[in-house]
Amino acid sequence: MKNSSTRTLAFLALLLAAPAHAADCARPAPLRFEVTGKIVRSEVGFTQGLEWRDGKLFESTGGVGGRSGLNTIAPDGTVTNLLNQGPKVFGEGLTILDNEIYQLTWTEHEVYVYDLAGKLKRTMRNPREGWGLTNDGRNLIFSDGTPSFFYADPQTFAITREVKIKSDKPGEVAGLNELELIDGKLYGNIFMSNTILRIDPTSGCIEASADLGSLWRSMTDADKKQVTGSEQNVLNGIAYDKASGVFYVTGKRWRTIFAGKFVAAK
Repeated sequence: MKNSSTRTLAFLALLLAAPAHAADCARPAPLRFEVTGKIVRSEVGFTQGLEWRDGKLFESTGGVGGRSGLNTIAPDGTVTNLLNQGPKVFGEGLTILDNEIYQLTWTEHEVYVYDLAGKLKRTMRNPREGWGLTNDGRNLIFSDGTPSFFYADPQTFAITREVKIKSDKPGEVAGLNELELIDGKLYGNIFMSNTILRIDPTSGCIEASADLGSLWRSMTDADKKQVTGSEQNVLNGIAYDKASGVFYVTGKRWRTIFAGKFVAAK
């Protein structure tokens, strides 16, 4: 998500400083991502939030290269810019609830609410940093890079609940980034890694884990060149089409969005 070495060092420091604790969670099940299709973008974006809606992807982008904003991405890869916020803010997680787009900002502490065409309707205040964002149909669910995620009121963004992320091992799990709630389970990638976790949002326990480093085998030479072109071009972006059961995963400034499914690893 973030675009500076300072942010990466701070994240690593948080991991090293995390106190050990015992968690009453089962060992996470291993998953693998089975690629079934691809969307090759007409232009890349610094992907921060991704969601499938009405036959296309909605994307929030971070302010790298002087532009933060909102895009849609059609199945043929055509990228349409709905909103260009310029360098004013650093766009983060995105979700759609009740026909409204919610977009977090990183450190500006603003939450923007738009109609589906990208027209601003209202703003709210977020007391924490903004990282990933999703919803359960009634509440917004967001992360801030700490070892917790939070529930917030969609009308005021008042935080109503904090859930600690837990695993079967001692220590804390920080860096939960782009989020998607699917069939009652919270999917999120860990910042600066190839890992996507599936979490029980009630207990906070990590139920399953997938190593998306396997996507390398499905990348073209052009894809690989783009991904390795900058340390900022990390995995980030999870969307889900409920009608087809297809997941879409990608990364910051990746040319390709990979379609597929998570299956049990053998």
